Amino acid sequence: MVLLCSLTSLLKNAINSNKKFILLPKSALCFSFLKLLFLEGFISSVVELESGKILKVFLKYHSDGSPCFKDIKLLSTPGKNQYLAYSQITSLSHGVGVFIISTTEGLLTNQACLRRKLGGTALCYII
Repeated sequence: MVLLCSLTSLLKNAINSNKKFILLPKSALCFSFLKLLFLEGFISSVVELESGKILKVFLKYHSDGSPCFKDIKLLSTPGKNQYLAYSQITSLSHGVGVFIISTTEGLLTNQACLRRKLGGTALCYII
Protein backbone atom coordinates (compact mmCIF):
# COMPACT_ATOMS: atom_id res chain seq x y z
CA MET A 1 0.00 0.00 0.00
CA VAL A 2 2.92 2.34 0.69
CA LEU A 3 4.20 1.78 -2.86
CA LEU A 4 0.78 2.70 -4.24
CA CYS A 5 0.77 5.91 -2.19
CA SER A 6 4.17 6.91 -3.56
CA LEU A 7 3.11 5.96 -7.11
CA THR A 8 0.02 8.16 -6.97
CA SER A 9 2.11 11.04 -5.59
CA LEU A 10 4.61 10.62 -8.43
CA LEU A 11 1.80 10.60 -11.00
CA LYS A 12 0.17 13.72 -9.53
CA ASN A 13 3.46 15.63 -9.41
CA ALA A 14 4.40 14.57 -12.94
CA ILE A 15 1.04 15.69 -14.35
CA ASN A 16 1.27 19.02 -12.50
CA SER A 17 4.75 19.68 -13.93
CA ASN A 18 3.90 18.38 -17.45
CA LYS A 19 6.54 15.64 -17.48
CA LYS A 20 6.57 13.12 -20.30
CA PHE A 21 7.50 10.10 -18.16
CA ILE A 22 8.35 8.92 -14.64
CA LEU A 23 10.65 6.16 -13.36
CA LEU A 24 9.80 3.91 -10.42
CA PRO A 25 10.85 0.55 -8.97
CA LYS A 26 8.82 -2.40 -10.20
CA SER A 27 6.39 -4.21 -7.92
CA ALA A 28 3.47 -6.48 -8.74
CA LEU A 29 0.89 -4.06 -7.28
CA CYS A 30 2.29 -1.04 -9.13
CA PHE A 31 2.52 -2.97 -12.40
CA SER A 32 -1.11 -4.15 -12.24
CA PHE A 33 -2.23 -0.63 -11.24
CA LEU A 34 -0.38 0.86 -14.21
CA LYS A 35 -1.82 -1.79 -16.52
CA LEU A 36 -5.32 -0.68 -15.49
CA LEU A 37 -4.40 2.97 -16.09
CA PHE A 38 -3.17 2.01 -19.56
CA LEU A 39 -6.35 0.08 -20.37
CA GLU A 40 -8.48 3.02 -19.24
CA GLY A 41 -6.46 5.45 -21.39
CA PHE A 42 -4.83 7.50 -18.63
CA ILE A 43 -1.21 6.66 -19.56
CA SER A 44 0.30 5.90 -22.95
CA SER A 45 2.69 3.03 -22.09
CA VAL A 46 4.79 1.24 -19.47
CA VAL A 47 8.27 -0.06 -20.29
CA GLU A 48 10.51 -2.26 -18.12
CA LEU A 49 14.14 -1.10 -17.84
CA GLU A 50 17.28 -2.69 -16.37
CA SER A 51 16.11 -6.31 -16.71
CA GLY A 52 12.68 -5.63 -15.21
CA LYS A 53 13.69 -3.77 -12.04
CA ILE A 54 12.53 -0.29 -13.05
CA LEU A 55 9.35 0.84 -14.79
CA LYS A 56 9.27 3.81 -17.14
CA VAL A 57 5.74 5.18 -17.33
CA PHE A 58 4.87 7.47 -20.24
CA LEU A 59 2.12 9.92 -19.37
CA LYS A 60 -0.65 10.71 -21.83
CA TYR A 61 -1.76 14.21 -22.80
CA HIS A 62 -4.54 15.50 -25.07
CA SER A 63 -3.71 17.39 -28.28
CA ASP A 64 -4.18 20.72 -26.47
CA GLY A 65 -1.54 19.74 -23.86
CA SER A 66 -3.92 18.98 -21.00
CA PRO A 67 -3.37 15.70 -19.13
CA CYS A 68 -5.71 12.74 -19.62
CA PHE A 69 -6.48 12.74 -15.90
CA LYS A 70 -6.68 15.67 -13.55
CA ASP A 71 -6.26 14.08 -10.13
CA ILE A 72 -5.87 10.81 -8.26
CA LYS A 73 -7.49 10.71 -4.83
CA LEU A 74 -6.42 7.95 -2.46
CA LEU A 75 -9.36 6.37 -0.67
CA SER A 76 -7.45 3.75 1.33
CA THR A 77 -4.28 4.57 3.21
CA PRO A 78 -1.73 2.28 4.88
CA GLY A 79 -3.49 2.89 8.21
CA LYS A 80 -7.12 2.65 7.10
CA ASN A 81 -8.74 0.63 4.34
CA GLN A 82 -11.97 1.75 2.68
CA TYR A 83 -14.15 -1.24 1.75
CA LEU A 84 -16.93 -1.01 -0.83
CA ALA A 85 -19.67 -3.60 -1.22
CA TYR A 86 -21.21 -4.31 -4.62
CA SER A 87 -24.29 -2.23 -3.70
CA GLN A 88 -22.08 0.76 -2.80
CA ILE A 89 -20.21 0.49 -6.09
CA THR A 90 -23.47 0.60 -8.05
CA SER A 91 -24.48 3.85 -6.37
CA LEU A 92 -21.04 5.46 -6.81
CA SER A 93 -20.54 4.48 -10.45
CA HIS A 94 -22.86 7.11 -11.93
CA GLY A 95 -20.34 9.96 -11.70
CA VAL A 96 -17.34 10.97 -13.75
CA GLY A 97 -14.09 9.15 -13.06
CA VAL A 98 -12.85 5.66 -12.33
CA PHE A 99 -12.50 3.78 -9.05
CA ILE A 100 -9.63 1.28 -8.73
CA ILE A 101 -10.72 -1.54 -6.43
CA SER A 102 -8.68 -4.42 -5.05
CA THR A 103 -10.82 -7.58 -5.20
CA THR A 104 -10.29 -11.31 -4.82
CA GLU A 105 -9.73 -11.40 -8.59
CA GLY A 106 -7.04 -8.69 -8.53
CA LEU A 107 -7.21 -4.96 -9.25
CA LEU A 108 -10.33 -3.98 -11.16
CA THR A 109 -12.14 -0.81 -12.16
CA ASN A 110 -15.60 -0.04 -10.82
CA GLN A 111 -17.17 -1.05 -14.15
CA ALA A 112 -15.42 -4.44 -14.10
CA CYS A 113 -16.60 -4.95 -10.50
CA LEU A 114 -20.17 -4.21 -11.58
CA ARG A 115 -19.95 -6.75 -14.41
CA ARG A 116 -18.57 -9.42 -12.05
CA LYS A 117 -20.76 -8.36 -9.09
CA LEU A 118 -17.79 -7.95 -6.75
CA GLY A 119 -16.84 -5.62 -3.95
CA GLY A 120 -13.46 -4.95 -2.38
CA THR A 121 -11.02 -2.40 -1.03
CA ALA A 122 -11.31 0.95 -2.80
CA LEU A 123 -7.76 2.10 -3.48
CA CYS A 124 -8.21 5.36 -5.38
CA TYR A 125 -10.47 7.51 -7.51
CA ILE A 126 -9.18 8.97 -10.79
CA ILE A 127 -10.77 12.10 -12.24
